[in-house]
Amino acid sequence: MARVQPVLSATELALVDQMAELTHSKRTDVIKSALAVYHWFVRQALTGGRVIVRKPTGEEVALETAELSALEGRGNRLSPEELGLLAKELAAASDPIEAARIKERLTRGFYGI
Repeated sequence: MARVQPVLSATELALVDQMAELTHSKRTDVIKSALAVYHWFVRQALTGGRVIVRKPTGEEVALETAELSALEGRGNRLSPEELGLLAKELAAASDPIEAARIKERLTRGFYGI
């Protein structure tokens, strides 16, 4: 079985090394702990009442618990044809705000979020 290692920047590697030294643990344990904390945080955000999200356009959107649970449970991965249509729309978009909106839909559709 191949080992999967996260790609970390030099700064992130330095932080992992510092934390490993402080806690007298292995680097892999530090990364596992960080992932556990991240998972806990995402769970808290998904089960919490409300989260404010800022889009790349600068617009702030409030997501309620029902919306968050729908985002968690539903896979919205777009087909290659749908992604192609969005890519064409993005290429033809002249308004930067519209382009950012299409780019967000394209990214979400690619990853299924």
